[in-house]
Amino acid sequence: MARILITGGAGFLGSYLCEKLLKKSNSVIALDMSDGSKVEHLMDKKGFQFIQGSVLDKDLMEREVSKADMVFHFAAIADPKRYIQEPLTVLEIDLQASLNIFKTAAMHKTKVVFASTSELYGRNPNIPWKEDDERVLGSTAINRWCYSTAKAASEHYLYAYNQQEGLPFVVVRFFNAYGPRLDDLGSGRVIPIFLKQFLMNEPITIHGDGSQTRTFIYVDDAVDAVLKVAFCKKAEQEAFNIGCTDEMSVLNIAKVIKKVGKFNSKFKFIPHKKVFGSKYEDIPRRVPSINKIKSYCNWQPSTSLEDGLMKTIEYYRKKVI
Repeated sequence: MARILITGGAGFLGSYLCEKLLKKSNSVIALDMSDGSKVEHLMDKKGFQFIQGSVLDKDLMEREVSKADMVFHFAAIADPKRYIQEPLTVLEIDLQASLNIFKTAAMHKTKVVFASTSELYGRNPNIPWKEDDERVLGSTAINRWCYSTAKAASEHYLYAYNQQEGLPFVVVRFFNAYGPRLDDLGSGRVIPIFLKQFLMNEPITIHGDGSQTRTFIYVDDAVDAVLKVAFCKKAEQEAFNIGCTDEMSVLNIAKVIKKVGKFNSKFKFIPHKKVFGSKYEDIPRRVPSINKIKSYCNWQPSTSLEDGLMKTIEYYRKKVI
């Protein structure tokens, strides 16, 4: 039985990781700043432990990382509004805390599975993005890029710790995972923001003209991909895109949600600057190549957007009843 530490273990992806790793008879420690509500159903499970604490607590992290056989480092701030409003907090949690974790993990040769991001590629116009593609970012004066930069710097440290101290690691770069337990309605990412407006029969606020494109991967598929690369020896010291390749505009995802959920809301278009201020730049297109993970681990997503959205809508409908 492996002892596995999951930072951000009571978050969206972390909570699903806890479930799947427990089913494989691992001992799972979920560390999270939240009250643990997303893992409340696991509290009585054999082999599960919840620790409410911060990854910025250096003593706590050194103690827990040193006892673990593997660390899934998923704790992060991943909300675009917070990039703009709290750049220092984003850099502290998404970079500084990561470096402390990596340092302890390197001392004990504890494998790290690191949750990175599609934001890493910035606004590179050459779609789809492969794992070794160039990063094209804006000015450091634009807060939008602090999250991308923190994740990229963390990846650099992982490669450096491996080269000089033998730290084993795997990097997973997510492209818009969604599903039940994603975020509180109306906050965080595009799907729960839209869903609150749909469920309250409010106008759907589309940023810009809605032509910016994204891809969306259902949480079960995303977590299956993480586990495949995490336990694949060949995948060590590699980075992998985890996403779906079906490109869709933000306006069209709103239309699909409306159709699947049989909602009635109308669309309202508002400028990005009105929402985020002047410290934001949008990314016009964001599409992954997933050929690498297919090659290494024979993985590809299997949940259709309509099926995944139906499960997500049903979950959030119960939250507002």
